[in-house]
Amino acid sequence: MPSQGIQPRPFTVDEYYRMGKAGIFHPDERVELIDGLIIRMPPQGPLHAATVARILACLLALIAPENGTVCIERPIALDEYGEPVPDVTVVTPDPEGDYYSTRHPGPSDVLLVIEVADSSLGKDLGIKRAAYARAGIREYWVVDVETRRLHRFSDPQDGLYCNAVVLGESDFLSPDAFPALSISVADLLARRK
Repeated sequence: MPSQGIQPRPFTVDEYYRMGKAGIFHPDERVELIDGLIIRMPPQGPLHAATVARILACLLALIAPENGTVCIERPIALDEYGEPVPDVTVVTPDPEGDYYSTRHPGPSDVLLVIEVADSSLGKDLGIKRAAYARAGIREYWVVDVETRRLHRFSDPQDGLYCNAVVLGESDFLSPDAFPALSISVADLLARRK
C-alpha cells in the first residue's frame, strides 16, 4: 500500500508487453494490467476451473457463432493502461473473420465479461468492476463460488454501472446482448461436495 504522498507510476499496455518480451515476468507467472498496475492472477483451484468450464459449456450451447464468440482468458484492450484477462468473455464476431488475430477485442467488441471469484471477489467487485464500467463494458457478471451467487452489472454511464443485482441459485437471467436466452444461475455453478 503506497504511503501518503507517494504516487505509483502506471504502466501503459505497450510497456507491459515490452516487459513481457524482456523476460521480466516468469514464464509461468499469470499477470494482467489494470489501471496501469500489474496485478498477479491467483492460481485456479479445481472449483474455479470447473465453474469456468460449466459457464463455457452453457454459453457455447446457447450462443450461435454468428452472434458471438465465447472466449476463455482472452485479454481485453480496455484503454492505454488496461488489459485485463477475464475468465470468460463473449465478443462480437471478428469483422475480419479471424477471431481477433491482429488485435485484442476492445470495449465496443465486448458483449459480456464474466469473472469467477473464489479468492478474487474483492478484486472482481472492486478494481475490475470499476475498470470495466469506465471502459463502457456493457455487461459484467461475477460468479461467486463461495456464496453461490451471481453479481450482475449493466448499463455503464459516467464510469459506473447503473444497474446492479445479486442473483441466487434458483434465479434465471438473460444477457442484455441475448435477451431471448434464459440462463439458470445454478447451471453456471460447479457442484461442491
